[in-house]
Amino acid sequence: MPSSAVIDGILFTRFVQATFSIQGSGRIVYLDPHKLTVRAVGADRADLVLVTHPHFDHMDPEAIQMCGKQDTVVVANAPCAKELQGKVPNVVSIREGESTTQKGVDLRAVPGYNTHHKRTRAEQFNVGFVFTLAGKTIYHAGDTGKVPEMAKLGAIDVALVPIGGIYTMDEAEAAEAVRDMIKPRHVIPMHYGYATGGDPEKFRTLVGNAAQVHVLEPVFKIKAG
Repeated sequence: MPSSAVIDGILFTRFVQATFSIQGSGRIVYLDPHKLTVRAVGADRADLVLVTHPHFDHMDPEAIQMCGKQDTVVVANAPCAKELQGKVPNVVSIREGESTTQKGVDLRAVPGYNTHHKRTRAEQFNVGFVFTLAGKTIYHAGDTGKVPEMAKLGAIDVALVPIGGIYTMDEAEAAEAVRDMIKPRHVIPMHYGYATGGDPEKFRTLVGNAAQVHVLEPVFKIKAG
């Protein structure tokens, strides 16, 4: 099973957990970098890094350094941005509902929460990101439950959704969100097989014909610990 897929001319690579690189229109975006190495990244260094929340498997300053370069911009939700100041250069703080354009990429932070990840302004622990690359709209959910705001994201071409069931949706909840709320053309399951369970083939079956499911084998075949 491949670790990468080209979808609508955009290259998606899954490294581990919710860590992806996404390349299109001469831009390279990394999301929730974790466990990255110089060897794994190679020449594909980030123009832009997006960080959804402060859990160790999503916000990893060393991994950001491994995939970054001098002018890489890191856009992180507010708690992450505060913690990353002084550890990585060029940090931009963002909260749910805010938008920014960095490195020519238009992006906005969208709701992502559950009983573990609070949504209050003071405790806003997780956001998702919706951004446009190569003319396509991509959604990375971070760690979230199935929340009603998913139905208000707008047209999504590719959705990256968690299926692990611990701190996130499980396969059934994620499939319901895809079928009934997000309604993307393509979907990639994430957040399984590392620190949590999760069965991507079960998710594929539950999604059915509602979206094209791309199951990507992680580059790093490791367990948390």
